[in-house]
Amino acid sequence: MEPWIIIIMLGAAALIYAVMLPRKKIDKTSSELMVKEVESTLEQYMADIEAENDTLVELVGQMKKETTTRQTILEESLIEMQQRLLLVEKQSAEYELRLAEIKQDKILHASTLAEMQTAATEVITLPELEESAADSEPVNSIKQRYSEVFELHEQGKSIDVIGKLIGIQRGEVQLILQLAKQEGTL
Repeated sequence: MEPWIIIIMLGAAALIYAVMLPRKKIDKTSSELMVKEVESTLEQYMADIEAENDTLVELVGQMKKETTTRQTILEESLIEMQQRLLLVEKQSAEYELRLAEIKQDKILHASTLAEMQTAATEVITLPELEESAADSEPVNSIKQRYSEVFELHEQGKSIDVIGKLIGIQRGEVQLILQLAKQEGTL
């Protein structure tokens, strides 16, 4: 015999046996008891879900409060930062204005200094001064009064070195050399 025939015969025998078995009658009490158990299980399940939902609602409420608090703190911080920024911008504008004033003062000071130098050279070179100087007793030339300066200058020493060696300021050395040039002795 073929194996598939054996399987069909076994299936048919099981079917016939199942039909011949007497059916049991289910008690009404046992079905009512089973319904009550299912209901109580469902009620318990619903109670558990409701408790979990309440917990979740509380957690969401706490998170919302924390978020609101954080947002308020961040907004206050932002407002404070904006105020600081405005203050810094104001101070920066004031500093820029002061800087512009200082630059303008330097320009005015430089132009005033140049005018003073021009006026000083004009005063020194006035013909009247030359005539009055010619009428008065001859004064020693600048080259005679500061012979050390001119000796070191002729040796090729710098203005700084001359000032250090003689013990006078750099500006004085420059002035002496300029006066000598104007006098025509240099």
